[in-house]
Amino acid sequence: MEPQMQKFVSALERELTAEDIDTHLEGCIGCGNCGHACNWYMSTDDPDLHPKTRADIIRKIYKYYLSPAGKLLGNLNFKEKPTIEDLERLSDLSWKCTMCGRCALACMQGVSNRRLIWIGRSALSAAGIGPKPIHVLKENSRIYGHTAACDYENSTGKIVEYSKKEGLEVPIDVEGADYLWVCSALGNTKIVDKSPAVVKLLNYLGVKYTISSKIIDTGLEVQQTACDRNLGLQLIKAVEDEAKRLKAKAILIPECPCDMRTYFVEAERWLGRPLDVEVDQIDLLVLDYAKQGKLPLEKLDKKVTLHDPCWSARLTGYVEEPRELLKMCVTDFVEMTPNREYNYCCNGGAGTMKLYPIDEEITNRSLRRKVSEIKYKQIEAANAEMVAIPCAACFLSIRDTLRHYESDIKPEVLIDIVSQSMEAALKKLGKEETDKMKLPWNMKKGLKNK
Repeated sequence: MEPQMQKFVSALERELTAEDIDTHLEGCIGCGNCGHACNWYMSTDDPDLHPKTRADIIRKIYKYYLSPAGKLLGNLNFKEKPTIEDLERLSDLSWKCTMCGRCALACMQGVSNRRLIWIGRSALSAAGIGPKPIHVLKENSRIYGHTAACDYENSTGKIVEYSKKEGLEVPIDVEGADYLWVCSALGNTKIVDKSPAVVKLLNYLGVKYTISSKIIDTGLEVQQTACDRNLGLQLIKAVEDEAKRLKAKAILIPECPCDMRTYFVEAERWLGRPLDVEVDQIDLLVLDYAKQGKLPLEKLDKKVTLHDPCWSARLTGYVEEPRELLKMCVTDFVEMTPNREYNYCCNGGAGTMKLYPIDEEITNRSLRRKVSEIKYKQIEAANAEMVAIPCAACFLSIRDTLRHYESDIKPEVLIDIVSQSMEAALKKLGKEETDKMKLPWNMKKGLKNK
């Protein structure tokens, strides 16, 4: 067996569970229903982009090397022997997929091709095979601790910079806070201008929070794009250790569905134990304050629809909370069709933004935009003036899609809409209330940033 194939097979064997083998590998009956739920296949009618096509490469390798029959027969196995070319083809096809999980909803057998693609990417990562942008983000993470090769000043530090421009102060490295607020690499580089919305909310509510000068990435891209378990674990542990060092009671993650899936669902399985600190998410925290009557909100006179990010709605169960929060903030909320766990993917997550970027002249970008036409038509059909998006990657992808198809609908991150609603309410209450957004809890009490 070639060295790369050996590494792939060894990693595949480590990752596969009994459920993976019995259901996802052996359970497929070849009906093809999964393709009718997949944006990539429905938009192109390309058989290579059918979910089963990708997963069948993994099935082929499993059956030859790891199935009971394959192990028993060894060199006498008369099935076609997998080759390095198979791995290279799997690499090409695996990142033409957002692992959104919609295909699994269409499967009467309960097969998750999404799960198999994650395992396949993980094994490819172990074998050193993958698209160049994936190798780059892994190397950046190893060297800089940030997948875009940024230091503190050009990542988390930008949150402080943008906040100060609006007259806001942010607590840094303050011990004894209730929350260590962390931000993904995508959030603190590509949409960092949205971060003051979070600062305003946390400051006004008097939430005891701090950011850290040591944490500049949550690790979502190495976990859910490169699917490198070891690198992902390093970053999860770094966040956990920093929360403990600062004596924070909980980690506060942003509007990032991949982080939600990682920290709420998968971290315990990967670590082999529960996290040592609690985890909360910004929308859930703000919603709790709003339901207690502690967050003044003035409904904005807008007709708004909601995009359900796949990784939070379909894969984590975050479905009703964003609706409840949005309905508190706007006068007219309308649903897309389909919605909730059946919503169409924006085609921006799990690596597609790296391979088909929106800010470079790359020919392949047209494929992501073609696949996104389904999402564009779905948003247009809602007949809204704005689409609320609780995800950085989804926001960037949908903004690009709407621009490409020349739509007048405005995309906006959900937490920014909440902040605007709060500010509208505070203006009616007067300057004393609006000033509460400026200073965080520690400065109001006379403490200082370290």
